[in-house]
Amino acid sequence: MNQADNIKRGIEDIFGLINSGQFEQAEARCRSYLEGMPDDINVLGLQGAILLKLGKTSDARPILEKTIGLEPAFAKPHEDLGMLCLHEGDVERAIQYFNEAIRLDGSQAGPHGGLAQAFARLGKIEAANKARKRHLELSPIAQALRNASQLLAEGQTAQAEEICDKISNQHPSNTDILRMQARIASEDGRHVVAEGLLKRIVKLSPDNYRSYAELGRFLCECDRYPEGADALKRAVELDPSVIGSQQSLGDCLSIMSRPSDALEVYDTALRLDPDYSPALVGRGHMKGVLGHLDDSIVAYESALAHKPDFGVAWWCLASLKRYRFSADQVSQMRTLVESDLNDIECKTNLHFALARNSERDEDFDSAWQQYELGNSLRRSQVNYDPVRTEVSHDKVVEFFDREFIEQRTPRIPDGPAPIFIVGLPRAGSTLLEQILASHSQVEGAAELPYMGVLSSALGGPRKDGKVYPDVLAEMTAEQIASFGKTYLYYAENNRPKKLPHFTDKMPSNFQYAGLIRLALPNAKIIDARRHPLDACIANYRQLFAKGKNFAYDLNECAEYYLEYVRLMDHWDEVLPGRVLTVQYEDVIDDVEGQVRRLLDFCELPWEDACLKFYETSRPVSTASMEQVRAPIYSDAVGYWKNYESHLDDLKEILAPVLEK
Repeated sequence: MNQADNIKRGIEDIFGLINSGQFEQAEARCRSYLEGMPDDINVLGLQGAILLKLGKTSDARPILEKTIGLEPAFAKPHEDLGMLCLHEGDVERAIQYFNEAIRLDGSQAGPHGGLAQAFARLGKIEAANKARKRHLELSPIAQALRNASQLLAEGQTAQAEEICDKISNQHPSNTDILRMQARIASEDGRHVVAEGLLKRIVKLSPDNYRSYAELGRFLCECDRYPEGADALKRAVELDPSVIGSQQSLGDCLSIMSRPSDALEVYDTALRLDPDYSPALVGRGHMKGVLGHLDDSIVAYESALAHKPDFGVAWWCLASLKRYRFSADQVSQMRTLVESDLNDIECKTNLHFALARNSERDEDFDSAWQQYELGNSLRRSQVNYDPVRTEVSHDKVVEFFDREFIEQRTPRIPDGPAPIFIVGLPRAGSTLLEQILASHSQVEGAAELPYMGVLSSALGGPRKDGKVYPDVLAEMTAEQIASFGKTYLYYAENNRPKKLPHFTDKMPSNFQYAGLIRLALPNAKIIDARRHPLDACIANYRQLFAKGKNFAYDLNECAEYYLEYVRLMDHWDEVLPGRVLTVQYEDVIDDVEGQVRRLLDFCELPWEDACLKFYETSRPVSTASMEQVRAPIYSDAVGYWKNYESHLDDLKEILAPVLEK
């Protein structure tokens, strides 16, 4: 075999490794090959491209520059250096490299796609669209993925998946195709499939920050925050310069009740870009959680100074009771919300912020108008099916009868004793948590998503489609106990002090009281209840960061309240004495009496600190973070009366519980 044949065979071997996703091995083969022929431009160019694919930009740059030095007419290294510069934020230099690659070989799609990204970053939309159009004309894969994306946006997931499957057969290791398949599976609710595809991308690109960042964000969207944090930390380790990964990690840590760690990450992001509004808002949240509200205000105002249309910052300021908007700020908000701004998220936040401002002026009719506009926009962006909620609760009521619970409840084990505070949001759960977390034996762990996440995964994907709660009938006592241990394992991430007891105040856990009794028999369950009209209005007035999708339509909120009461009545029947109902209004009227009631139910000795809960220094991450740092006040009781002229339909729906 002559030298030309050897060269051809060597390059074919490298491409074989690349096509099978073995990038590390392919790069090692390049190095080995170059020991004998250090100036082979084809292998040098391949090595540089592989290193770029692996995210090793500092190693890729000198190799790609050497390749161009040896052969200035070689187009591909120019394209790769363009992508490297784009990644590093040097957009103007990236455009120069892409244009040179196109001049040398205009038939390749890659540099046109790079140009489209670069022009978009500079806000040159017309130039970006022109480059994107040329990219699609030259790349069958890009065109196919665009078609799949359009079909997905139209809700035609089967057709989108069919396109991806067809091109995937020809390009099984193409991460762009795998990424689109994962997106389709996630949109379709097939989270196990989506996770598998994202993990395959990680395997194909083990040193590329993007693959870990995408997996981490997906896991966080599935409420699997500890795993999500691990993936995002790896993304940050691989490339600390990517501000989006830093932001995602900070958001994840904040949800995991680790405000100090989250604050450190947000500050790292702000060192990369001091004007980055999402990180400024994240910093504001964490300062508020830690009780530094003046610093919180400074961060929110800084975010708006750099990006006035960053709606969430307006809402964050409006949510602080101590904050008052100036006339100029109100005028600025009104101008923004009445403009042709296409950002629905921004407009939603602005409507809620304007509503809060009107409330402070006691202009409740104007406030109501803004709440209606804001809630209508948010409702159009979220999925909620009240019929599905009712059917789900029907199954729970039917499944968890007293006989089943008594037969399956094990003896009370040793170990951490959770205290679940359940109910509707905005019903006083944060106040109850603050009271209990002021006790020396109780740690406040905030809202933990793990009961819902783990119950949804019970039994794994099954051919017969059986899910929770029906799968419990086939589980042994040991398996159910193992579920409880898994919950405690996940909860550890939110319990830095590891005290004997901890609170989990996820409101929606009211659906799982039967499961809690079986899996965590030493747990306590407290129902934080509030007057139906006040509870519904409080939810309607709150723009939640995530979930609580029932809250953005007042009638749906009322129906959800009825469902909640129906389920709690069932638990009182089948779990007699196992759930303590604490009425918010009773706590306001008789703090000491209700605190004693709480501690007695939780089998905790009296401590005066629980009565002075507002003096307890601890992170509080909910909308009530200001209130629980002050003595009890009664302003919120009967707040619904300010809107009574708008509540005829609400009263009619809630009639069964109002009569009680």
